[in-house]
Amino acid sequence: MSQREFVDGLNGTYFAGRLSPAVLESVATLPIDRSDARAMIERVFRLMQRAGLPAEDVSPFQGGMLGSLISRLLPGNWEGRVPPITVAGRHRRIDQLVHTLFPEPGRMLDVACGFPPVTTLDSVEALPSWEIVGADRALPHYLVHDGMGNYAVFDDAGRATYFQPVIPTPDSWTALLSDWEASRSRFEALLQRLLALGTASGAGGDADAGASLSIEPAKGYERPGLRFVRSDLADLRLAPANVVRCFNMLMYFDASFRAAALPRFASLLIEDGLLVCGTDWAGTIECRYFTYRKRGATLVPQEFAFSIDNMAPFGIVPFYALQDDDIEVETLGRLCTILRADPAFAQRMRTLNDRLRLEHGLSPRGADGYAGDLSAAVDPAEIWSRSIAMSDRLDADLASAAAAVLGRHGYRARVNEVGHVAIALA
Repeated sequence: MSQREFVDGLNGTYFAGRLSPAVLESVATLPIDRSDARAMIERVFRLMQRAGLPAEDVSPFQGGMLGSLISRLLPGNWEGRVPPITVAGRHRRIDQLVHTLFPEPGRMLDVACGFPPVTTLDSVEALPSWEIVGADRALPHYLVHDGMGNYAVFDDAGRATYFQPVIPTPDSWTALLSDWEASRSRFEALLQRLLALGTASGAGGDADAGASLSIEPAKGYERPGLRFVRSDLADLRLAPANVVRCFNMLMYFDASFRAAALPRFASLLIEDGLLVCGTDWAGTIECRYFTYRKRGATLVPQEFAFSIDNMAPFGIVPFYALQDDDIEVETLGRLCTILRADPAFAQRMRTLNDRLRLEHGLSPRGADGYAGDLSAAVDPAEIWSRSIAMSDRLDADLASAAAAVLGRHGYRARVNEVGHVAIALA
């Protein structure tokens, strides 16, 4: 089966053959020789259909992410490891939520903080006087910046375990990952050259047009009230915290792993402490998350919350699931289906979203009724800042109306402390 035959089959099965030619062309670059990539794309298409996403709302930009980018970010591309993808400002509104729910400083544990730990550093700024610990099994032994806008992290044997652009745009990802083996070899050779310069102190050195090296780089971010621990969840032993945050990690594992993780999270919290766990992207766009409170020795579910841009996403996070039993994606899809089925809300959403897409040049709808590609005038470095502005506007204008629709369907729904739609779970 060719790539195009595979994609055409998905189009027929999940969209009745109605996806635009531009979308089909962009998805057809998918490496179908990889079973994990095929399974991922089919799951995305299935979730789009289940959530009621119209074929006209799927853009070539999304198709490009599915066809050329996502397969390179799956664990199968990193020898089974979960990639520590980080973006500054990613948990912006989650930090706001914590600050609102806990007006007095406390302790926060950031599980699976990623590296560089930019979201943990964001939390230090957003939660002054808090004690914050970032924990991740993949905290590196070496960090190398190549002087060309990319970085790589390494284990203590000098093996590159992950690399990404400093500013992750579709173009910068593609440039780095189009030849994965070549990039890995280049980074590993660069590390050896930098080590040969005698940077054992970890202070770093310059070579190769501005390349630099740090040793045990997480330590360089530490300061009073902030430290980092290299550990997975099962082995983590820390004093109980007021808040445990775990984002963009549980989606890699199945429901049985999640069930086993909840008691571990509970052991890391004080009584009435908060667990907030979910998935998001830059600036907390396309986000979904659960909140729990510790009662006795157990975690009691509180709410499921989501941003309105999941209804008409610019990216693909609402459908990004590596497991068929992902409760976050299933819950989000069920709620979005209800909202799309409400004629008044759906029309209001479509009208505002189309206006914002046109205003920001992000896949505006064409005369044929289909979402188009990015405007040529959009600087790639501005993609996510424009997406954040769109997301914030959608929440501000539509979250109350969405909560009302869900309320009519029997949910106890509200607009939560940071403007997201939230439904009660207990």
